[in-house]
Amino acid sequence: MKMTYDEARQYIKEASKAGIRPGLSCMRELCRRLGNPQDDLKIIHIAGTNGKGSTAAYLSSIFGVNGYLTGRYVSPTVFCYEECIQYEDMDGVHYIDKDLLTELIGEVAEAAEAMVKDGWQHPTTFELETAVSFLAFCRWQCRVVILEAGMGGREDATNVVSHVLASVITPVGLDHMAWLGDTIAEIAGEKAGIIKAKGKVISFQTEPAARAVITSVCQKKQAELTEVSEEDMSLLSMDENGCVFSYCGENYRTGMTGIYQMKNASLAIGVCRSLKEEFPLEPERIMVGVKEAYWRGRLERVCTDPLIYVDGAHNESGARALADSLKELLKGRKIHGVMGVFRDKEYEKIVSIMSPLLTDIVAVPAPGTRGLPAADLKAVWEREKDVPAESADSVEKGLKKAIIKCESGDAIVMFGSLSLLGELRWKN
Repeated sequence: MKMTYDEARQYIKEASKAGIRPGLSCMRELCRRLGNPQDDLKIIHIAGTNGKGSTAAYLSSIFGVNGYLTGRYVSPTVFCYEECIQYEDMDGVHYIDKDLLTELIGEVAEAAEAMVKDGWQHPTTFELETAVSFLAFCRWQCRVVILEAGMGGREDATNVVSHVLASVITPVGLDHMAWLGDTIAEIAGEKAGIIKAKGKVISFQTEPAARAVITSVCQKKQAELTEVSEEDMSLLSMDENGCVFSYCGENYRTGMTGIYQMKNASLAIGVCRSLKEEFPLEPERIMVGVKEAYWRGRLERVCTDPLIYVDGAHNESGARALADSLKELLKGRKIHGVMGVFRDKEYEKIVSIMSPLLTDIVAVPAPGTRGLPAADLKAVWEREKDVPAESADSVEKGLKKAIIKCESGDAIVMFGSLSLLGELRWKN
């Protein structure tokens, strides 16, 4: 189907009206009509609640600096639409260009419209984009693809893949509970749905219930489970430029800061070690890949005067990870917060976790219809008697309010939703 770039983007936007529709039958049919491009790819499939993006960034960087053309599918995008489909090689990260994106959306749209004529439901936005990514990775002839599940795992559109080198499960926490379940065990069961029979599984879990479920699924499917443990990690130092840590006796440096980056990087290293027969990566080049990996919006320093950090923490476990890192990174500083969040998130728990660290807070609206109004978020913060709260009607205005309060030696931390970070980035 011939399209312009704007028409292709509008086609994807129109499909979003269908919302979220778990299940694989429609995605399988779409891929079948496209010639099952996913079957020609070697996949590292990642599911989990927190750390998927950073873990994928480490893996992409490691494979890239080792000379493997590595595809990567990112969800959600933050700073531009094209970042959702990218590849990495020894020259760095490359987003899909608009011409190829337009061509491939047209190809997928033609298959989708034929499905509708034959009585199928129209594929969702995520299904369309996932199919486009498969076609792009085939076009680029990627040696390996790092594929992030969008939500859950078992019924996620990415779970149509069959040639999976490794199933990777990052820490499971409470998020997307309306779709995945009310308990850690239920959510872990959905995430563990990406595990393949007799496949390789690399998992890092902090919740015993999640660990038990994943172990059980591996046993049932006779999958080879490698567990990455905090006992094998040691944080040696951390500053605004990254972390130095030890994992299984080897020292590494990250270019991204935050205690949780030690954990994400260790999981990625564990994946590389599990795949050493398929991909004999040089240990020194693994270290280089870890150091050069970069994923925006993860405790990212965006300004030094005043000192401003942005982080995508948007659920309870993400907020705890952010708080633990700030206690070390910004020790002794006053911290002024700027927060915006979606209404379907557990924002009251995020407020409770972050409040002991903050001098004051500005509540801002997260973009779109899912965004919690700033006034409603401010009301939640007002229950925290020791944290003065005010609101602003935009991210830009909220940040300006925080800057006005900022004195020498203070810091500003913006958190609650990656969508806020994208808005901030564009305005800068």
